[in-house]
Amino acid sequence: MKIEFQHENGVTIAVLSGRLDSATSPAAEQELTAELEHSIGFLIDLAEVEYVSSAGLRVFLMLAKRARTQAVALGLCSLREEVEEIFDISGFLTLFALFPGREAGVRALASGER
Repeated sequence: MKIEFQHENGVTIAVLSGRLDSATSPAAEQELTAELEHSIGFLIDLAEVEYVSSAGLRVFLMLAKRARTQAVALGLCSLREEVEEIFDISGFLTLFALFPGREAGVRALASGER
């Protein structure tokens, strides 16, 4: 799992690539949580994520809880079909604002939408 952070219009964009599973989840959670602490808008770009396991879903659940308590607007964008299916089956789609692409996500989160 590789994570790159970018900043645009006051929104932190976390660009993930690879697999988010039991081997990569602890480090990913630590990196994402640390960056979330300093954000008012946080967009996770999943275009290059190949797979998300139950351990990976836990990372997203923890981020959603932290974002809610810290009043950080949180969204996901560019979900691949197979990753979106994992989120849908698990019921996680209801936890996040979803955007078709990075531009739409940044625009919405920068304006305070959730």
